[in-house]
Amino acid sequence: MPVHQKTACCALALSLPVLSWAQDKPGIHEDDYLVGASVVSSTAHIGTGERKVSLKPVWYFQLGPVRVSRSQGSTLLGAGRRSGETGLSAELLAAQDWNIGVSLRMDNGRTFDEEPLFIGLPDIKTTVRARVSARRPVGDRWSWNVNMDQDILGKDGGMRAGAGVNYRYPVSDATHLDLGLSAGWADAKYMRTHFGISPAAAQLVGRAPYSLGSGLEGVQMGIKFTTAVNRRWVVFGGVDLSRLQGDAARSPLVGRPITHTVNIGVAYRNMKQ
Repeated sequence: MPVHQKTACCALALSLPVLSWAQDKPGIHEDDYLVGASVVSSTAHIGTGERKVSLKPVWYFQLGPVRVSRSQGSTLLGAGRRSGETGLSAELLAAQDWNIGVSLRMDNGRTFDEEPLFIGLPDIKTTVRARVSARRPVGDRWSWNVNMDQDILGKDGGMRAGAGVNYRYPVSDATHLDLGLSAGWADAKYMRTHFGISPAAAQLVGRAPYSLGSGLEGVQMGIKFTTAVNRRWVVFGGVDLSRLQGDAARSPLVGRPITHTVNIGVAYRNMKQ
């Protein structure tokens, strides 16, 4: 059985006991939901790196024991006092300060249609990634997390792993700041798909091939704010910086080894508690 099929079977096997357990877990409310939107200004590492401004939806809701979230939805629901994964997720463990969860999320891939220098290179196919993550607080303000995700549809997406630390500064009862620092590693398949140029693709576009193996992909840091205007409304925003490292940063596809993203938004939430 191929590796991606084994991974999918493992994710399914894990999800079955999770669904059964989570249905009886106190504190989960199917009536809880959140909807909102944010304005995002961002640049990309790949290509010319032109700045783009977009309006992105933010939401969170539940389907039985399964949580569905986009962007910061799961965190914003509790004004930052809760955390969760983006995509379709469920908790494996939430006890004794540990929070371990599994999730499925879309990876939208990439196209070079708007990059004149790279038109003709093969697109990165859209896929689904299965993710396992663990979080744990250290004291009142610090926390750390580790995660791993895998392409489960066999679209050459490979595997990634990451780790990070977060510091939360309470400005007031309604507002807090989150400062985060993280790093990401990827296997050879992921690195070649996202930063490499195969010999066949190089011939098509008249460029030199570029091959790389597994290694550190990049580091990220950011600062975010969350303000609960009242019980129903939340305002949020922040700035994130990303820097590619090593062979990834040296890829001929990379136009900007350092990028930043700025966002601000508002959301409406409905909570039982």
